Amino acid sequence: MHPVILRVTDTIAIKSWGIMLAVAFILGILITARNARKAGLNFSDFIDMGFWVVIAAIVGSRVFFILFNLPNYVQDPIAVLKIWRGGLIFYGGLFAAAVTAVVFMKRRGIPVWLGSDLVAPQVALGYAITRVGCFLNGCCWGKPTSLPWGVVFPGVGIRLHPVQLYASAVNLGIFAILVVAWRGRRFDGQIFWGYLMLYSIYRFGMEFLRGDNAPLACGLTVPQLMSIVLFGCALAAWLNLRARGVIHGAGPAPETV
Repeated sequence: MHPVILRVTDTIAIKSWGIMLAVAFILGILITARNARKAGLNFSDFIDMGFWVVIAAIVGSRVFFILFNLPNYVQDPIAVLKIWRGGLIFYGGLFAAAVTAVVFMKRRGIPVWLGSDLVAPQVALGYAITRVGCFLNGCCWGKPTSLPWGVVFPGVGIRLHPVQLYASAVNLGIFAILVVAWRGRRFDGQIFWGYLMLYSIYRFGMEFLRGDNAPLACGLTVPQLMSIVLFGCALAAWLNLRARGVIHGAGPAPETV
């Protein structure tokens, strides 16, 4: 693994996970802003929104992780600030980012579901990029495996599923599906809620190969239980918006790079 790309001093280092996270956010913001302009929206609005969404996503994902591991932080409160050690939950970041984006779009007069459709593919792309960072960092590993592509992470000593790379590949596939789906978009919100359904299916299945989340109820982990709830909510919203059939900014598929 390569958790450190460049060590500046004994205490200052550039981490691979941080670099991949930065690449994911910057690329996502730029692609979304460019596609927004193609849809007749203000390019700079989406650059501005991206700034606030990044902050919300990091804070939200950190808060969720702390809440689910509260005893550890009660014993060591200073560890709350040590985000470079890892400890983020995607669902927390997604929720915080979504709320922030909705508030921002309403204030700028952007059709919320159109804006959400423009953002959704880049969320999948960013997730795929960040999971490569997790692999390089040696975190979020999978269960033991005898498969030839299993990976031995430092400090573990046994061959594990490289679920980080599985996740990256699946989410690149989701990104491609969403980009293609834009061409046949029939209502605002179709791409966004479609993404959440695809993500929840992916995450539910991937948890069976993850080795870092213990079952909570009925043999299912917290992410799996959250995935079930998310899928139900996303499907209900998708069906409701389809029945309403409101659409803005219909046009060619957004570019991917």
